[in-house]
Amino acid sequence: MSRKKKNWSTTKKVVLSLVMVLVILIGTVLGFYKHIKNKIYVKKEPSISNNDSEFKEVEGITNVLLIGVDARDLDEPCRSDSMIIATLDNNNKKVKLTSLFRDTLVDIPGHGEAKLNAAYMLGGPELLMKTVKETYNVSIDKYIIINFWGFETIVDYIGGIEVDVKDYQLEELNKYIGESTGGNDCPVEKAGIQTLNGKQALSYARIRYNVGDEYERTDRQREVIFKVIEKLQNTKPSKYLGIMNTMLEYIKTNIDPLEALNMAYTIYKLPSLDVEQLQIPLVALSETRNYKELGSVFLMDRLQNASILYNFIYENKYPNEEEFNYDSLKTELQKYANQESVYNKMYDINPNDYIEAQDGEVKRGNNYMEAPQEPNYVPNEPISAPEEEAGDNSGQVPPNEDSGENIPSTPVPEVPKEPSEGTGDSNSGTEETETPSEGVQQGINDNLNGN
Repeated sequence: MSRKKKNWSTTKKVVLSLVMVLVILIGTVLGFYKHIKNKIYVKKEPSISNNDSEFKEVEGITNVLLIGVDARDLDEPCRSDSMIIATLDNNNKKVKLTSLFRDTLVDIPGHGEAKLNAAYMLGGPELLMKTVKETYNVSIDKYIIINFWGFETIVDYIGGIEVDVKDYQLEELNKYIGESTGGNDCPVEKAGIQTLNGKQALSYARIRYNVGDEYERTDRQREVIFKVIEKLQNTKPSKYLGIMNTMLEYIKTNIDPLEALNMAYTIYKLPSLDVEQLQIPLVALSETRNYKELGSVFLMDRLQNASILYNFIYENKYPNEEEFNYDSLKTELQKYANQESVYNKMYDINPNDYIEAQDGEVKRGNNYMEAPQEPNYVPNEPISAPEEEAGDNSGQVPPNEDSGENIPSTPVPEVPKEPSEGTGDSNSGTEETETPSEGVQQGINDNLNGN
């Protein structure tokens, strides 16, 4: 009897010990979870769009807006350096990465015409998401902000990433190593396939001039993100919390840490890391040129690009150049030209006087133009528009409800004419109809492949 009591007493001690260890473990995990949540989590704001019913979610598909910034303080207003829609398509077991060109001309709600990257500076991630939703008609309410220090940290944490550095990239790559985060102390000594550390990888993803400009830049950004995802997929899930702890100072998100871990585990379980990539706007359905006093911008056929992005994300359909409507593109570009002609005359602007600097600021002569709270390119009085375009918001069209159908071409509107004042010159202030750049056709195949 005493032996049974002794055995039972020993068993109770073991059980109690296990329970205590379990309680301590759970308490530690919960405490760590709360610590992480308090550091990086930002509670989701209520719906920010009046048209949320138009942005339908599709079960099994999750969109997250990845925002790269160069500010040490994540709450500091600044332009977003990179914007990528990361799509977890659990229906087709794929990850999709869509680069959004930062110089795309958009209508920022409450602020008017500006480059896409100005939305973050004017209203943070919420305004940027709202601008993306209303420009491209996609459902997106999750974001992750990471600064350059965070990017370097995570690349170093996973042991670097392997990339193929080209000869023509070496000079620019080495020039900007440590430019934002400090310490140009680890130059890349040769071209070829090699492992880059955090500083080197950041410079590789950011260099822009003389190395393919914005097109190759967004290619490299997606390449680097893919390499990081690839490394993380081969990392044991037990190490995810450690990675999150390392990144606490460099990340802000409105995704709950447990939800983020679940998304990471979903990617980990994918049978293969099948990543598809896209750039928006498509080269073939846009034009790059100096515009007003904004410097170089992407002028696009918004409706066609919105349809293509929708089909890519939700219908698992890649762009087909045979379905592109170039008449519609010409019409949209002419609308921009018409409005710009009136605007430039009204404010005595020569677009070629405005030059974009490496950091995205636009300057005229030696004076940098800091973007104000209310952009100075929005006039106090409305610009007169030709009757055919009354009510048209300088080429902006409503969200595309039937994303799969071709866009019918419409007549090119006439250029508004100024009074001749008896001179007999009725064409004063007009411009010739603009057509897509000569490189449009050549850019189609490159763009479809994300190049």
